[in-house]
Amino acid sequence: MSEKRKYEGLFVFPPEETPDACKEDEKRLDEAIRRLGGKVLDRTEWGRRTLGYPLRKLHEGRMILWNFEMDTHQLGELRRVLQLDEKILKSTIVKKQEPKPVDESKKKRKSFRPVAGTQETKKEEVHGRKP
Repeated sequence: MSEKRKYEGLFVFPPEETPDACKEDEKRLDEAIRRLGGKVLDRTEWGRRTLGYPLRKLHEGRMILWNFEMDTHQLGELRRVLQLDEKILKSTIVKKQEPKPVDESKKKRKSFRPVAGTQETKKEEVHGRKP
């Protein structure tokens, strides 16, 4: 049995759509994730944004960020489904990294000391101070 991991997906849709069509696109993507055994954790509407380069001759797109949990083996199938969907201009899915705990005992603070031959030591030598 494989494990479920958390993923973050950014999806770009065409900008000129009616609100009903937007909701239908979102619902279709939610169903695709659920059908493959995933669970939608959060959805954030980024709204209409200017794209860095044209996608299908469009210079703007409506962006939505999805956070979801899914079996690692089903992710390939989800990507295939997204590529076949004509409404999605572009999609990017990345695995979310859990922040690592910081061990305070290993964290050492070093004092700053200029390295010989750098700009700071030259300033000190000019002003009569030695490093």
